[in-house]
Amino acid sequence: MRLAGKVAIVTGAGRGQGEAVARAFVAEGARVALLDVLDDPGRRVAAGLGDAARYFHCDLAREDDVRAAVDGAAAHFGGLDVLYNNAAVITYGNRVADMPVEQWDRTLAVNLRGPFLCAKYALPHLIARGGGAIVNVSSHGAFQAAPVGIADYGASKGALVTLTYYLAVEYGSAKVRANCIAPGPVPTELNAPFLGSEEGRQATAAWIPLGTVGDVTDIARAAVFLASDEARWITGAVLRVDGGIVVQ
Repeated sequence: MRLAGKVAIVTGAGRGQGEAVARAFVAEGARVALLDVLDDPGRRVAAGLGDAARYFHCDLAREDDVRAAVDGAAAHFGGLDVLYNNAAVITYGNRVADMPVEQWDRTLAVNLRGPFLCAKYALPHLIARGGGAIVNVSSHGAFQAAPVGIADYGASKGALVTLTYYLAVEYGSAKVRANCIAPGPVPTELNAPFLGSEEGRQATAAWIPLGTVGDVTDIARAAVFLASDEARWITGAVLRVDGGIVVQ
């Protein structure tokens, strides 16, 4: 198993891509701390994974929540090897001139400040284990814009790529690798307005060179690779798992 003996944190693990990644990590031998603000889904996933998983309530916009959850996870499992920053929020339909400032602030608080806080408090634990892996989840929306009113989301995901570069440079000497996955259109609760119907999926697939939208398992496979020792000489990279939509 590719993650045997490793301890991982997965944020937003109660559903969607985060749940798929948490399940894939456990299947590959890891023990996983599931962080989410949605308690019932988070506890459900943890219960299904047994002793290999534990749920921690965490609002990524709150520093005290993040510090307590990260330190609690490391204490419970005896260390930390992998941080997977997956959790995000998105609101459709408000172009820049119409976007409430509160929406902008909330999006960046969760999507950018949250991963920063997780990295800040995870890094001492990763370094104490002799190194580890940080995997940030960006988006194809960081590299291409669409008139659907998500400038705040795209900006947060673009900045997360840059944060990944800095983590890779600042902590490479401590044997901490930092990489980024940029998923393309994958049906989850977050993008249900566009991909929640067969009609929406087919319309989106028409713009993708491989001719289909992705699946959460496509992202989970990439996550396992970047978290594992197979990627031991990869850092500062952006792995686009998008069916080719960014280069279309």
